[in-house]
Amino acid sequence: MYKVFQVVESFGGGVFQSVKQICNNLPRDLFKVYLVYSFRRETPRDWERHFKEDVVKIYLPMTREISPLNDLRALWGLLKLIKMYDPDIVHLHSSKAGFLGRLACFLARKRAVFYSPRGFSFLMRDVSSFKRALFFHLEKLASLFGGTILACSPGEFEESLKLTDRALLLNNAIDLREIDDVSPHRFEDSDKVRVAISGRVAYARAPWLFRRIAQSLSSPKVEFLWIGGGELEEELKGSPVKVLGWLDRREALSYLKGIDIYLQTSLWEGMPLSVLEAMACGKPVVATNVVGNRDVVVHGETGFIGRDEEELIAFLRELIDKPELRLSMGLRGRKRVEEFYSLDVLIRDLTSIYLKGVSG
Repeated sequence: MYKVFQVVESFGGGVFQSVKQICNNLPRDLFKVYLVYSFRRETPRDWERHFKEDVVKIYLPMTREISPLNDLRALWGLLKLIKMYDPDIVHLHSSKAGFLGRLACFLARKRAVFYSPRGFSFLMRDVSSFKRALFFHLEKLASLFGGTILACSPGEFEESLKLTDRALLLNNAIDLREIDDVSPHRFEDSDKVRVAISGRVAYARAPWLFRRIAQSLSSPKVEFLWIGGGELEEELKGSPVKVLGWLDRREALSYLKGIDIYLQTSLWEGMPLSVLEAMACGKPVVATNVVGNRDVVVHGETGFIGRDEEELIAFLRELIDKPELRLSMGLRGRKRVEEFYSLDVLIRDLTSIYLKGVSG
């Protein structure tokens, strides 16, 4: 049996869901799973109940921001854990864990090392061009320490090849059984067409763009929802957007199953789990033209990719006016998730990658 470290600093949102899926579903006859984690503001308060009891949980303080002192402490702590537990496989999730973990594994001479960026930091739009260049060169430096990048979308795979030739495509995935086990939310006014986005109200999701689109299209027959909460909720105050706030997982999925159209206004992505979840719920998706979104949504088949605000509004208006188009696109989206983005496919492929890694 192989010991597998799952190391994550960005312990919230889509990264949390992805790490949870891996930890809980790796075959137990092959792997003993260790979760090395730190907390973020968006980490669920009841996070422990989301993980199986046999997952060994180890807290290691790490910070999102670059902090030489804190980062040295985290590096030293991770090195001590690697020496103490001697994992056969180390899988690192998100940028900070990816940098510190690859350096620690290089120093500890670990061979089977994998890194899932889940959205490269140098693609972020809420930082200066100087910081984006710095993040790119830090990723380039970290790639010299070894390890294989596991890109979660074709677009992220292309970005990975700018850093190293040691990269593989491992698409993000969702647990269809979890989604199918939830009933759709029943809204009081069932005649309304409801358009929603799911996740944190943060810069990456461009809430100001979602607000402007809602202001253009809201009517007595069309309602806009934000399933989630976050630091930029002020952007939505006084607008037609109804912010539902943070809900537990089942309730959030229930609302997602009850809407009619999913709108993703993100500025950058790795591969958005929320879009996959919407497609699994049989919803057509209208999304911005960024890495991740355009990898998942097949334009004209499972939804639409809009190059600008005007196109997003036009595509939404078409779906609002055509219920039969919403249904047909939703059905094709569900089929696409079943074929390419199911959890069973991810665990099968990841198991194969891990076993090849330990065999040299």
